[in-house]
Amino acid sequence: MRYEEINDLLKPGYLPIESGVVSYDDGFKTVCALARMPRCKAKMIEWWFRYLGGTEQYKLWHPVDHLFSDWEGRVPGTHVGSSHLVHEYLAGPDGPVYKLRINFRDPLEFFDKKQYGNFTGAAICARIGDLDHPINFGKMVHFVRNTDQGCEMRSRFFLGIFESRVEGETFSEEQKLAMRKEMVTPELARRLHQHCTEEMAYLAEILPIMYRQVTGDIAA
Repeated sequence: MRYEEINDLLKPGYLPIESGVVSYDDGFKTVCALARMPRCKAKMIEWWFRYLGGTEQYKLWHPVDHLFSDWEGRVPGTHVGSSHLVHEYLAGPDGPVYKLRINFRDPLEFFDKKQYGNFTGAAICARIGDLDHPINFGKMVHFVRNTDQGCEMRSRFFLGIFESRVEGETFSEEQKLAMRKEMVTPELARRLHQHCTEEMAYLAEILPIMYRQVTGDIAA
């Protein structure tokens, strides 16, 4: 699926591809990952992104790949509007260290307002950017539905959506195409798919206990 089809996640059931990489002729790629998370609930996932702090906690989420965590513009009680500044491997230390700026957004910027209003789960939405350069290169959503066993997370990374973070600066279509060819590589997509699959498996293990210990909410 392409970013323009993001509302398809709100449909019941599953889409043709729930795990893997979809590549398009114009250079865009969509990385899809599915994580089933027993004993977790959608509200726990939202809590995690609001609770997550520095490097020590970040390493709990993926002890191998996660290297550094900080925040910019943090607002107490919400992750929306803040930017998570991270250094991480994707799929292990045999690859480069990726330095990312993940700017969390209101789901209503991504989804149709009316359709999303009927959704009872959670959607963690963000713009994915380069930390060292003022460029965003994609958008992501962790789309979480509650199930009888816990919840499931259907993640989508829409790679190749280039935006400048410099006020007033825009990229031409030719520039965007060239950047997609250079930066949105099969290797990046493969590593991102593996990393997301692994980190959400780690989170499914630690989250139920951590959530109850920190919040005191034992009804979830």
